[in-house]
Amino acid sequence: MKPLAIWLAAIAVIFGGYALVASSTQDTSRVFVFIDSSNPMTDVWRDVPGELDRIGDAERSEFALAHGQRQVVELVHSWQSDLRLSGVEPFAPCSFDALDDFTEAAEADKRILVTTTGSCETSTLVGWDIITLEP
Repeated sequence: MKPLAIWLAAIAVIFGGYALVASSTQDTSRVFVFIDSSNPMTDVWRDVPGELDRIGDAERSEFALAHGQRQVVELVHSWQSDLRLSGVEPFAPCSFDALDDFTEAAEADKRILVTTTGSCETSTLVGWDIITLEP
């Protein structure tokens, strides 16, 4: 019985070591998140923090965050481990024309747009994951 226990302990140490090495050598992915902050987002704006928390739960990721509409497109923060949006209120008409102008969008492994039904047309956004918040 003792040899079996030793063998099991050795196997556990070997696989545990392999799991540790595999997880420590895994690359960090970069995720660029753009929040539509136009008038149509007013009815779902309360849902934006929860959606950012859900996106931010991704392991081994760092995030850049921007928001905008037709009049203002602004980088909230560049690469960091969490998503923080504050002091932004939806206003003005929608426009996604400047989405690809951010350096962070070009550097990102994944690009996410958070918007709502009735905002700008999203069919022309190639390579973006689109999250549509419903009122």
